[in-house]
Amino acid sequence: MKPIRVAFSGSGFKVPAHVGALQAIADAGYQPVELAGTSGGSICAALYAAGMSLSDMKTLALTHDWSNMMSFSPLAALRMRGFCDGKTLLAWMTEHTGGKTFADLSIELTAVASNIVNEGPFWFSRATTPDVPVALAVRSSTSIPFVFEPVTVADALLSDGGMVNNIPVDRLTVDAVPRLGVQLVSMELPLQPKARLWPHQFAMRLIDLMLSACESTHVSAAQAAGACMAFVETGYASTLDRNMPIEIRQRLFDDGYASAKKALAAMALQEHRIVETGTPA
Repeated sequence: MKPIRVAFSGSGFKVPAHVGALQAIADAGYQPVELAGTSGGSICAALYAAGMSLSDMKTLALTHDWSNMMSFSPLAALRMRGFCDGKTLLAWMTEHTGGKTFADLSIELTAVASNIVNEGPFWFSRATTPDVPVALAVRSSTSIPFVFEPVTVADALLSDGGMVNNIPVDRLTVDAVPRLGVQLVSMELPLQPKARLWPHQFAMRLIDLMLSACESTHVSAAQAAGACMAFVETGYASTLDRNMPIEIRQRLFDDGYASAKKALAAMALQEHRIVETGTPA
């Protein structure tokens, strides 16, 4: 198996797309030696880094009932920091990662969160937070503003990592090992100015706008440094759909697989041309 470094973008409950990409990576003969993820992408990265098999990840992605992950918490709402306390997600991640800390992992893992205290990024990794449970890092990275209550770690107050780096491909180690970023994109139809939206729909539109402005900078920097990107169109699925139908989940998996397969083929061709000519095409 050939080594590869992989980064996953924020995804909400569109996790099947990332799992599909991981399957394509394995089928192409690659073995991830480093993973990075933001928000929903950190869920996929953490589960794999903690040792979950791809077959189990696929089963989970296609069948798991996410409905209780966003249960309303009166206490969290009273603190005016979110409507959900995130305890269910934390417990679920703790169970499926075996309570492992970053120091326990055999694969390098980075999870991205946003530090409200200093208005900058907070990087969870073996180097920066060796004794922190992986589950707590994922809980922090997935703290969607106004939905989940922020997480306190040491002197930091952490919210969703997408606000600072929604596709952390530029955080992967730059060396001879190829790097792949898997970014979920949404080509939604433009809104009419007088369109009526529920508050959560309007909030997601604002978040998507913020993320798209942030993503281009990190993608451009990573590509300039030689990273390859797989862009997965997922506009047909809702980011916060906790009851996503199996048909949509399967489509996400298939599209993630196809996009990663295409990107890996292009990457292999580029490497071949470099070997043949001695210079990038």
